[in-house]
Amino acid sequence: MNEELTTREFKDLSTSEITEKILKECGGYGLFQKILTIFVLIFVIVDALGALAMVFIRETVPFACYPANFNESMIPSNISLDEFLNDVTVKKGKCSVYNLDTEDGFYVLPTSNSTKEPCNYGRKFYTEDLSSIVSEFELVCDKEWLKNIAVSAIFAGILVGNLVFGIFSDRFGRYKTFCIGEIVYMVCSLTKINAPNYIVFVVMYFLEGFGSAGTYIILYTILIECVSQNYRMRLNFAFHGTFAVGEIILGGVAYLLRKWQHLLYAAWFPHILIFIIALKYLPESPRWLLNKQRFAEAEKSFNKIAKLNGKDNEDMVNLIRELQRKAESKSKFDDAVVENENFGYKQRISEKPKTVIDLLKRPRSAMISINIWFNWFVNSMLYYGVTLNSVEMSGNRYVNYLMMAVIEIPATLLGCITFHWFGHRKPIVFFMVFGGINCIVSNFVPKANFWFPLMLAVFGKLGVTASFFGIYLTSVELFPTAVRNSGMGTASSFARVGGILAPIILGLSIYGSWIPLSFYGVFGIVAGLLILLLPEMKDACLLQTVEDMHNL
Repeated sequence: MNEELTTREFKDLSTSEITEKILKECGGYGLFQKILTIFVLIFVIVDALGALAMVFIRETVPFACYPANFNESMIPSNISLDEFLNDVTVKKGKCSVYNLDTEDGFYVLPTSNSTKEPCNYGRKFYTEDLSSIVSEFELVCDKEWLKNIAVSAIFAGILVGNLVFGIFSDRFGRYKTFCIGEIVYMVCSLTKINAPNYIVFVVMYFLEGFGSAGTYIILYTILIECVSQNYRMRLNFAFHGTFAVGEIILGGVAYLLRKWQHLLYAAWFPHILIFIIALKYLPESPRWLLNKQRFAEAEKSFNKIAKLNGKDNEDMVNLIRELQRKAESKSKFDDAVVENENFGYKQRISEKPKTVIDLLKRPRSAMISINIWFNWFVNSMLYYGVTLNSVEMSGNRYVNYLMMAVIEIPATLLGCITFHWFGHRKPIVFFMVFGGINCIVSNFVPKANFWFPLMLAVFGKLGVTASFFGIYLTSVELFPTAVRNSGMGTASSFARVGGILAPIILGLSIYGSWIPLSFYGVFGIVAGLLILLLPEMKDACLLQTVEDMHNL
């Protein structure tokens, strides 16, 4: 294909379509993309270990209360310290201790008629088999509510981080932003593990979430932007399905490492290796380079991809130069307009970088964006709410968690199959409504056998998982390259609001056990039906400019 033919053949194509053709000329999904995929999927597994460790580091640890003015030498000789403390601690709620009488210099064991007082004189946690932040920072009784603050803190950090890193990624590049986010994550995570008190722990958890926001979605964006259109859907579900593999591995690691610091160290250490590899081998998104009109760097990046994929790069180079001519032609036109408006005084005005605000300037793109953001909010609320609820249901918490993790594998497969056959919109509607209905119905089944409501909750998790994975793909397809990470970052920030509210909504069960899951269910159904208002993007090119989105 010579340069003259390229100009004639593609002069009427959009920038998005030409960019898609460049990627296909580079192989679409060759050795370069396969190596990148392996790296990204390894990162996803590692990220899952840290992201959901919150489920296990909040576990309740058995404890007993010390009575007032306690003297261990006054314990009767026929019982041990642990037996004594267990006897003097009020069984119901375990937040009170009996007042003790003495006889012949020894304590008299209390009876049910003994007076009680609050457990304010210290506690002994039995951490031989299990420890958590509950035992580390004594988050029981009147402080029990504080254990959920840590969960809200990391979600709040991700919320803020997504807004900041989304803007940085679109302005300064995916690669640099990822590296900065990973550094922040590693430093704050290590500090959190060794926090001297709960305030420092929560602050570091917040900053860890902030750093995490600069890694997960950005790496997802790099992967999707480096492959051609016909591979996006399968890679999307492979990406999220691998997160489920990480969740399953976390269940086994958490079962083996019952000390909360050991579990967090196991989740933290692999990030060092991830960062070293990324620093040397992670590529910048070639789509982003083209969008920023850094054509020389883009050509170099595409040349590297084509060479590793064993493709001839002559046609690819011609296409990049066609995009460069289009950009220069538009620039000259803009200059001419400026010159005319200023009565002959020529003044070059550089185009302002696009931001998430540009998505809201026209009704069509605003409707699409708000719809996507609302669905991220609801999906996250359901996803984390159902997961946290499962661990607190009857039965073994590890079995419950494992079932909730394993169900994400068939959810991924079902999502991939339905997206292939029915497009990218209808399956999300189905899975959201299905998940919502299961959440509601699970409230009104007999609780005598805990397996039945647990299975309904698991099916609810299947639905919300498949829809969550689907909304990721729909979002990256609908947000243009110019503001893709800003749009995705804002969407993820809305998701964090949902994550923050999830444990709070679970707390409404004190007013009625049916309230939390019913709340999740209704929101799931409403959000699912709103997806019908979005355009279908199956087989469409990734959008490059905000104007492309306005024209949907």
